[in-house]
Formats: sequence, C-alpha cells, structure tokens
Amino acid sequence: MRTTITQTFQSTLNQSFTTVIEDILGRTVKEETFQLLESREIKTSQVSSRFDDVIEVLTRVFGTSAQVLVYKTVTELYKEYSLRTDFDFGGSLIDQVALLREKLVGDLLKPKNYTSIYP
Repeated sequence: MRTTITQTFQSTLNQSFTTVIEDILGRTVKEETFQLLESREIKTSQVSSRFDDVIEVLTRVFGTSAQVLVYKTVTELYKEYSLRTDFDFGGSLIDQVALLREKLVGDLLKPKNYTSIYP
C-alpha cells in the first residue's frame, strides 16, 4: 500500500509541476524546460524524486523567479490533496513537500484526481 501511495504522490507532484509550468510559462517554454531538465539527466518522470535538483536547475535558468514556480507547484500539490496551504512564500518549500509526503503515508490521504486507487 505504501508503494502505491508513494507512486501516487510522485505522479501527483509531477503533474502539478507540469501544470504550473504550462499555465505560467506556456506550452513552448514548458517543453524547453523539460528538455533542459533532460539535458541535466532529469527525466520528466523523475521531477518528484529529484525535486531539489529541479529547483536548482530552475534557479540557474530563471533566477529568483524560479521560487514562484516552486511555490505554485507546492500549493497546487496541496490543493490536489484538499489541504490548506498554511505556509508562506519565503518558507522552505522542500520541507512542505516532505511534510505532505509524511502526512500521506500516515493518514492515507488521496489526491482528488486518483480516487480509484484506494480500497
């Protein structure tokens, strides 16, 4: 069961990231962003498991503006799990992702878009 929860979490984080990048930057820049990540050996499917590396690459490319993309990704992720985002923009977003992951395993939370994976 934990494997399914972890896989679902990773898939949801990947989808949240993809949605945010496309919504904010557009389809063309999203595709270029994923090509850039691939050139750094970060596959699209690895965004969630290598989120620290993704943030580092985004920061090199977009500067401090990357923080907006990361913040929006994390808030979108919390929204998918129907949780309030009671953290501020300047806080550690990586910590918020880790806290959410721990909460999911402990409380068996499910995202809105994956209702059929739990018994």
